[in-house]
Amino acid sequence: MQTARPIMWNVPHWAEIVMYLMIPLVLAVFAAGVVWRVRKWFIGRSEPGDEGFVKTLLHAVHPRRLVEWFPPALFQSRLSPDVFSLVMHWAIFWGMVVLAVGTALATVDQDFTNLLLDKQILSGGFYHLFELALDAFGVVLIVGLGMAAYRRYLVRPKRLEATRKGISLWDGFPFLTILLLIAVTGFVLEGLRIAEGFHVEAQVAAAVDPGEKNLSQNVAQPPPAVQNLPRQPRAAVPQADIRTSSKHLVIEQMGLRERFRVGQERWDVELDRIAAGGPVFPAAAWAPVGYGLAELFAPLPTASIRFLHLIVWWLHALLAFGLIVSIPFTKAFHLISSPVNMLLRERKTPPGRLPVVMESGVSTVRDYTWRQLLQADACTWCGKCQEVCPGFNSGFPLSPRDLVQAVDSALLRTPIKPRPANDGVAVKLPPQQSLHDSLIKPEELWACCACRACEDICPVFVQQPRLIIDLRRHLVDQGQVDEGLQDALMNFQRYGNSFGQSPRKRPAWTKPLEFQLKDARKEEVEYLWFVGDYASYDQRAQDVTRTVARVLHCLGVDVGILYEKEQNAGNDVRRIGEEGLFSMLVEKNAKELAGAKFRKLLTTDPHTFNTLKNEYQTNGSNGDADSPLAGRPVLHYTELLDELLGQGILRIERPLSFAVTYHDPCYLGRFNGIYEPPRRVLRALGLRLIEMPRHGRNSFCCGAGGGRIWMKDTPGIEERPAESRVREALALPGVECLAVACPKDLVMFQDAVKTVGAEGRLRVADLGQLVYEALGISLEKSTEVGDPIA
Repeated sequence: MQTARPIMWNVPHWAEIVMYLMIPLVLAVFAAGVVWRVRKWFIGRSEPGDEGFVKTLLHAVHPRRLVEWFPPALFQSRLSPDVFSLVMHWAIFWGMVVLAVGTALATVDQDFTNLLLDKQILSGGFYHLFELALDAFGVVLIVGLGMAAYRRYLVRPKRLEATRKGISLWDGFPFLTILLLIAVTGFVLEGLRIAEGFHVEAQVAAAVDPGEKNLSQNVAQPPPAVQNLPRQPRAAVPQADIRTSSKHLVIEQMGLRERFRVGQERWDVELDRIAAGGPVFPAAAWAPVGYGLAELFAPLPTASIRFLHLIVWWLHALLAFGLIVSIPFTKAFHLISSPVNMLLRERKTPPGRLPVVMESGVSTVRDYTWRQLLQADACTWCGKCQEVCPGFNSGFPLSPRDLVQAVDSALLRTPIKPRPANDGVAVKLPPQQSLHDSLIKPEELWACCACRACEDICPVFVQQPRLIIDLRRHLVDQGQVDEGLQDALMNFQRYGNSFGQSPRKRPAWTKPLEFQLKDARKEEVEYLWFVGDYASYDQRAQDVTRTVARVLHCLGVDVGILYEKEQNAGNDVRRIGEEGLFSMLVEKNAKELAGAKFRKLLTTDPHTFNTLKNEYQTNGSNGDADSPLAGRPVLHYTELLDELLGQGILRIERPLSFAVTYHDPCYLGRFNGIYEPPRRVLRALGLRLIEMPRHGRNSFCCGAGGGRIWMKDTPGIEERPAESRVREALALPGVECLAVACPKDLVMFQDAVKTVGAEGRLRVADLGQLVYEALGISLEKSTEVGDPIA
């Protein structure tokens, strides 16, 4: 004999009918809302080379892509560094999932297997586990909601604070409250149902006991809360054999068949078990929360329990229907849009490559691509991007989260684009609201360092920098550019560098060298060194550049340069939003590279490294076989030093013994995943490497990227990003040196050391300088050329 779940207990037929009539209406409103939100995405334009949504979706459901999708979508793996958030999201997500599956299974059991097949899924041992699982995950859900309320409304970390009008932390409060009420009312319903079972147990046990000793001794004692309930008089039940007709009369007189909606055969078995000492609801102990609540409800009269149960049942149902209907029209839609964005995100383009564009930037949401609008709709407002943003943390008027939310708000207010008329004449579009000024201020856009810290940490893969850069392109097209940027852009156009210096002065840094660097335009070299602007023109960076040249020369590296024909590679120009100027610089450099004779490209500037590797069609990327870099590797000098170390060519003669910390350049680390080569070189030098709290992928930007190095500081900022980074290094015990691998980092941090008053306490040194010291290279020795490295 198996126990089974009472189906639709205490629910009148009219209530069942009303509920089943409501279900299609609720689902229709939900589906219509989802379609409305999805159509909003496609008011955006198509991407260059876009295969279309259907093909993109078909590619996305490839088994390999699905395997990649499961961890971030179902297990929130990108939240792993924040244990509190991870546990909170797991609790809410899986609590909702398990309870929804349980409700669906109970519906199937009621409307299909029991009704059509006369069988019940929720019975026996499976039913016991079902009850225990639903109770457990109901508690998990409530705990998760409590954690969310604690963090959002009590602790309120800075990243959850709103910085823009119209955006409030309380927007999600109704959804969380309804979800909590659904969980609580579910437990109340379970408790009331079990409490009624206590009453039935007491009454049936008294009614069916024929006075026989062996039976009366086996009648189960009800819980203490119902031991004093009035029992049905013996005279009310015929004193016949319990195993024959009397149990049928018990069913009829107590109305049990009507109350529990089970067949005669099922109750034959139930009464035999009760007479043998078993309770009416033997599975109650498998629902510990409901059982505990039942003890509280048991003293109530049976009529009160049934009335209260019906009221709470309707409340529970209406709350659930209301929650489902609200999802497409509230911020809860990210429950759908976020997993979809994770599934459909673009994977072919490397992080360091911006897509090829020809338009003059983004003015309205219609100027974004459909994939970018999906990203804006997928934002969960968690604020993790804001927490790591160097602009926001320095007091600049930029919150990546609120900027994305502004785009999403504009998207929801923008009418869906009408279809063309049948005669082919396009329907006039309604007026479109500009994203600029009224929604997003220029100073917000110019505060971005384009470091990708926000994008890299985003749990749902929103690409905030690309949204910002597209908006910047519109400002550049309209001439609304920071004064410092105007000068730099003019210098790029006239001289090919940001310093406004003559191209003839570019190779001037080589004059103090004790040897002559090869001219890659005239003779073949193994490595063409694309030096970059700061390494060529800035006096402090020039010293480092010469030091690296001496190291390479001493190690026998066959290297040459383009001399005055090199121009800025255009990485930061493009991220400012000057697409036309970037194309011009690429064209000029490509011409010189095509005429040079080299096998590999080398650079000491991570910004230059990124754009040469990812945006000059390196290694034939995008199938551009005509690119001068097609099939030719691009290396950062730290990678080359690491290779020479592994080959035994780089030998340390004078090990260094002090403590050092290393700053990961954004364009070397987050953009291109190069973290270990510089660290291996530093350890090989004998240095004691101590990591800053923010290192590797979590490295904090120096504040130079995205054109910020040429802009004036905004009045009222709290602390420059470089100053914050220097203080972080100073806080490490025993650290004497901050090692860098980027000319811009060197300049930014050396200035920051002065402004924070740390001169003499912290040295800022390029990794090449440290290698030079460990090799014990003298000026005489640097004139000796090692065996050429082929």
